Amino acid sequence: QWGLFYHLSNNYLYEVAYDFHSWLTCERRIRRRIREYNPDVVVSVHPTMNNVPLIATRKISKRDGRHIPFFTVVTDFGSAHTTWFQRNVEKIFVASDRLATLAKRRGRIKDDKLVMSGLPIRHDFAVQAERLGDRTTEQGQEYRDDIKAKLGLDPTRKMVLVMGGGEGVGLLSDIVDGLYAKFRKAGVDATICVVCGRND
Repeated sequence: QWGLFYHLSNNYLYEVAYDFHSWLTCERRIRRRIREYNPDVVVSVHPTMNNVPLIATRKISKRDGRHIPFFTVVTDFGSAHTTWFQRNVEKIFVASDRLATLAKRRGRIKDDKLVMSGLPIRHDFAVQAERLGDRTTEQGQEYRDDIKAKLGLDPTRKMVLVMGGGEGVGLLSDIVDGLYAKFRKAGVDATICVVCGRND
């Protein structure tokens, strides 16, 4: 049902209605919170937190006589909901050419506002990737096996990593159960590791 709602709401008419409703019901509270925090910059990382926080930030800027820049980091990779793309932000950071095309088409975002940045990741992932180097080399395979052993995983078994946020992907337990059943039926011997969260 989440997927159905996503696709039905992914259009300009919904965006206009949603933005109006959010402005009517939430703008004052969001503006109060932003003012209490007194930020130097506002960065949105969620599609529903663009239009109204941007309006609130502009009102604070006008009242206080200082500009508060507003940036959007689109945390989706292959596709993105129309509510991600607000034209009046300073910059929109996207992870792929496809998202840049969507931003131009859906949000009428100009090239000078688009920044191709890749997906933001926790610094520790980048550190581990650098230590790993080329995973196909002997050193890369040794490093991978060492990390698996430190995590209590069998270095000789294949590993499948399943990742998903807490919103929209469905029940990870159902996904993993289905994957496990398919692996058993196909005779695949692999460790399934699951990373889940709520985008915190």
